[in-house]
Amino acid sequence: MKRNVFILIVANFLAWQGLSYADSSVDALIQKLEDKGVLTQQEASQLKDQVSDKEQASQQATFKSMLPDWINGFKITGDMRLRYQDQERGSINQDNPHDRGRVRARLNIEDQINDKIKFVFGVGTDGTGGNNGSGTSLYNFNRSNNYSFGGNGSNTSNIPSGSFDKDFIVLNKAYAEYTPMADLKVDVGKMDNPIWEPSSISTERFLWDPNITPEGGAIQYQKKINDYITPFTTDGVFVVNDTSHSTLDTWMYFNQVGLKGNPTEKTYYKLAGTWYDISNPDHQLMSTRGTDLTNTTLVNTGSAATSVKCGAGYGTSINSTTECYEYSYNALVGAIDLGINDPFGESLPIYIPQMGVRGEVIRNPQRKIPSDQKNGWEMGAYIGNSALNGWGTWQLSGDYRVMEQNAWMDIFPDFDQYTGDTDVAGTRFELDIGLMKNVWFDFNIFDMHVYKPFYNNALAAYSGGNPNITNASNKEILYQADINMKF
Repeated sequence: MKRNVFILIVANFLAWQGLSYADSSVDALIQKLEDKGVLTQQEASQLKDQVSDKEQASQQATFKSMLPDWINGFKITGDMRLRYQDQERGSINQDNPHDRGRVRARLNIEDQINDKIKFVFGVGTDGTGGNNGSGTSLYNFNRSNNYSFGGNGSNTSNIPSGSFDKDFIVLNKAYAEYTPMADLKVDVGKMDNPIWEPSSISTERFLWDPNITPEGGAIQYQKKINDYITPFTTDGVFVVNDTSHSTLDTWMYFNQVGLKGNPTEKTYYKLAGTWYDISNPDHQLMSTRGTDLTNTTLVNTGSAATSVKCGAGYGTSINSTTECYEYSYNALVGAIDLGINDPFGESLPIYIPQMGVRGEVIRNPQRKIPSDQKNGWEMGAYIGNSALNGWGTWQLSGDYRVMEQNAWMDIFPDFDQYTGDTDVAGTRFELDIGLMKNVWFDFNIFDMHVYKPFYNNALAAYSGGNPNITNASNKEILYQADINMKF
């Protein structure tokens, strides 16, 4: 025993010399000890394995010590999604049934510059130019990284329009994250959305399209008191539109306060209330926004209506030939997610890892808005795994959602939800299946319709009465089948 300990010490000493001794030198010493009968063949083999592992670790440590600190914190991630989509809507919105293939690719670089600051930079395919089948842009510039096979259907010369045109790469995110303490972090730049709301595995959301990366700053703080309760807050400001004059800029101020925790070993909850204060929504230019029949209410400032201008309250016309929002959108939002892990144990033929319910409600309290146009809500349930990690993991979820006409600005909601419109309602179902490590399949169905159609000169056919909201011309069914990959 003492002999083995002595030999191990000598071998470790040689191994920890790192690059000073080659593997062959250590192996030769052990072999000589074996030949002289000091070590058995099995002991020699074990020592070689131990020395090899330690020498490899030593060399790696030596190599890392020669590099700058910022290199050691370098990380590259990315994802790609291949999609088949079938969109079927009535002719009122000029959206003929349309199936298409799509691809989305994103690449992210993260670097932990030091123990306090992290830098994040990301690029992705460009969703610019998506249209409704008639060449009209559907204002999805901030809500899509999808590139449609055959081009994004644009009739604009500088946007890919088929014939195997090359797509563009756009800036997806660029922000710095400062973490002065474990419970506090500050993000500044074009960032991942820090505002929490319940979402599915494929990140389908209600108020915020998951592809939106807002610009501004946010402070997030959470403090775990015990297993039962962890308060958290998220506060910040986003710059929605930078105009020619600072008094006309559209800013979004937000404050989210919530709680999360585990009341029992198996159960969990997360809930939050959020207040949004959007300044100058009437100065939000709509020149890149397509015309649809179910948007939030706009002020039309066409050349024939020169007396009505966006931002007239400031005595300044931003653009007398565009449209802008008529109302304010200072909204109050509540959200909740309740669930239980391993709810049935092994009592069922199929193992259920998790199940839960989630919901969200929004109200715009502005008095000028009609009472039947202020609210929105979503209520749903899910069952399966909390995350997809290889074959055998899965989740099934569904919800019913309503978004009244002026509850929320229609440049933010999930674009798959009736092309991001407000004044819509319907159901969403989603099935996610893990295929292998970092690869999964998901299938989505959105069955949506106009909630409470409003009528103006743009819809002359309905000027004499109200159509049935279940009329086929107001309905849209969207089918999506995706193969997702990440690294």
